[in-house]
Amino acid sequence: MSSGTRALGYNWRNILANLSLQPGDSEQHEAKDIISGADILRDNHYIVLYFGCEWHGVCKNQINPQLIKIYHHLKAIRGNTEKDVEIVYVSIDRDVKAFERFTSTMPWLMVQYDDKEQLIAAFQVKKDDARKLPKIVVLDTSNDQNGIMNNGGIINKDAFPELHLRMNKSSDEKLAKQFPWRVSAADHACAGICALMFCSIQ
Repeated sequence: MSSGTRALGYNWRNILANLSLQPGDSEQHEAKDIISGADILRDNHYIVLYFGCEWHGVCKNQINPQLIKIYHHLKAIRGNTEKDVEIVYVSIDRDVKAFERFTSTMPWLMVQYDDKEQLIAAFQVKKDDARKLPKIVVLDTSNDQNGIMNNGGIINKDAFPELHLRMNKSSDEKLAKQFPWRVSAADHACAGICALMFCSIQ
């Protein structure tokens, strides 16, 4: 494992295990109960970290509404299988009021606003660079630090560029069926260029 790969997301399991997660507006979880990150790691094969914010137009107006639809399809397709998946929102919002507004309709779990910095640092999220947001990281909890492709359980360090490209071509249900959104190097490079062009004109 290269030092660069190891640095990205290094120790993410321990960070997540020690967090308390807040449920969103969903029937998937008991209303307003705080959920242990360790329990989420134990109960789910896949964790999707969604780094986003209200101030980013693509996050607010396109990705968030469509990701909600995809999430419900994911739960319907995979919710009762051994390969459970959970999305966890990590806020890049600039204040707690924006966080509360933006998360008010989210059906998934979220890191509490004051506890987000460790994951932001671990995954090297550039909080003020609109071109790098949102960021969607797909993790496999079943692999150790020598797991998938020597990436410590990181299936996709940023699924957003490819997912965003597919959103314009595929139904939400089809996107859910394509999870966990593994991408080839060529596809990722192409999607990254397309996403950069899209964000540059917003």
